[in-house]
Amino acid sequence: MRKFKSKKKSNYTIIYLGVFLISMALTINFLYQHNLVKDDTLIDILMKDNFNLEKDKIEDVDFLLKYAFNIDKSEVEAVVKEENTEEKVEVSENKPYLDNIVYIYNTHQEEKYDMSIMEPYNIKSGVFVASKMLKEYLHDEGIGAIVEEDNIADALHALNLKYGSSYKISRQFMESAKEKNPTLKYFIDLHRDSSVYTKTTTNIDGESFARVLFVVGLDHENYQVNLDFATRFREKIDAYNDTLCRGIMKKSGKGVNGIYNQDFSPNTMLIEVGGQYNNIREVNNTLKVLAKLLSEFIRDEENG
Repeated sequence: MRKFKSKKKSNYTIIYLGVFLISMALTINFLYQHNLVKDDTLIDILMKDNFNLEKDKIEDVDFLLKYAFNIDKSEVEAVVKEENTEEKVEVSENKPYLDNIVYIYNTHQEEKYDMSIMEPYNIKSGVFVASKMLKEYLHDEGIGAIVEEDNIADALHALNLKYGSSYKISRQFMESAKEKNPTLKYFIDLHRDSSVYTKTTTNIDGESFARVLFVVGLDHENYQVNLDFATRFREKIDAYNDTLCRGIMKKSGKGVNGIYNQDFSPNTMLIEVGGQYNNIREVNNTLKVLAKLLSEFIRDEENG
């Protein structure tokens, strides 16, 4: 007797893939109709090559499914094949590629931006997404960067720790990342502020930008090197536009962390990009500029 293979698995695969592609199409249409982007960069970051699930950009596919469309990767295992290859970044001769030199992480990983634009399409706009975007823009500038993928909240729950212990967890993540990637030299803890919109937003050439704020902890003996590091980068931002940066906030004493893992390396910065009332377009505008200035800054630091 002839045996027939069950079509149940393949049918589920087609359904999930169909929903995925339709969701992306709706999102792209919404973004362009509402003039949320003036170029393809933001779309590329969210959607880049995800139609070809066999390519070596599997990391971006996982990110899009989990953090943009809330689809568990296990639901599309039949479609997505695990690959361990990494995308090679091509840069011009005058921008030598500095491999995995920047580590971007989010101690407060659940911090969100204004959700009104993306919420109808179930896209979460938060600091983790911003970190992914910054990584892509740095790569475009020839600076290798990695984003911490492990979940802070899950680690806190597993260790029965409260939210106030988030910096202890991110410290462990930093140490692990450095051990796995010895080339890492610059560490950026990306946050967003909770201030009012007028304080976290500026206008540059008719476009709204999320303003940048540096936070430096003074409760460790080598804080001055971190302060000097942030000051040098702040001066570079001010040279570009003196409204984009809100300055450097120094924190110490009771009721605050006071260290922020900045004792880990003299090249550690806590940067708040925008606030809870900024939308992802304003954050995106800032991240493009920030990546360009940061790449120049890092090259200046490396060249002495």
